[in-house]
Amino acid sequence: MLTEQPIMCYIELTNINTIMNKYQIWYQNITARARNRKLDCYVETHHIIPRSLGGTDDANNLVDLTAREHFVCHWLLVKMNSGEDRAKMVYALRMMRAEKEGQQRYKTKITARVYENIKQEYALIQSAKVTGKGNGMWGKTHSNEARQRISEANKGRVQPLEEKEKQKAAITGRKRNSFSDEWRARMSAAKQGKNNNRFGVEVSDETRKKIGDKIRGRKQTDEEKARRSAANMGKVKPKKLCPHCNQLIAVNGYARFHGDKCKHRTPV
Repeated sequence: MLTEQPIMCYIELTNINTIMNKYQIWYQNITARARNRKLDCYVETHHIIPRSLGGTDDANNLVDLTAREHFVCHWLLVKMNSGEDRAKMVYALRMMRAEKEGQQRYKTKITARVYENIKQEYALIQSAKVTGKGNGMWGKTHSNEARQRISEANKGRVQPLEEKEKQKAAITGRKRNSFSDEWRARMSAAKQGKNNNRFGVEVSDETRKKIGDKIRGRKQTDEEKARRSAANMGKVKPKKLCPHCNQLIAVNGYARFHGDKCKHRTPV
């Protein structure tokens, strides 16, 4: 039976003057029933009017629910709302699957279709929040002082093996879509002339010597050789015809030994 005690009902505060739909009725029944009982089992406190929608921590806005009831109520809140309020409830429902010490979340599996719909809607909401002016870095640039702090924080940092393995596992087997000609042209234009971060930069002889000394005499380890060999196994590299020696050369070595640097090139 529903309590006769006046309830600051969620539905009343949403100014809905039409007949309640089934989701609103179910929600009201669950929260009203919870007021007139005491449970000896594990319970979770629920805000009848969610705090993100203006609810308070007052006693008349709080009820103790079982973990299952708590999950169902948040599911109903998604169905009862629209627009920005629905987005808030989608986020809250998603967090119902999260756990921390002392919690015993609702373990029953929801259907794959419902889970997919929740995740897709959540992804769209999150994307809209960080796109354009919604992005916290919109229109901002790091100051030289901030860049220096970031540089100092990362200088000399050795990436832990666990972190390396995690990154490797995240990209293993993943195939990237081919870059379109339009994308290539746009990226090329963005780095031309003064847009290039190395535009006008002169490398001193001292710096050149440091780079040379670091590379000179370096030998690849057997492990590195094996890894590169495995990465290139079965790949067919495109070739380019050198006009000076009339040979088809793999493009990765062409610029170094052929073209304008070909030893068969006739001096001008």
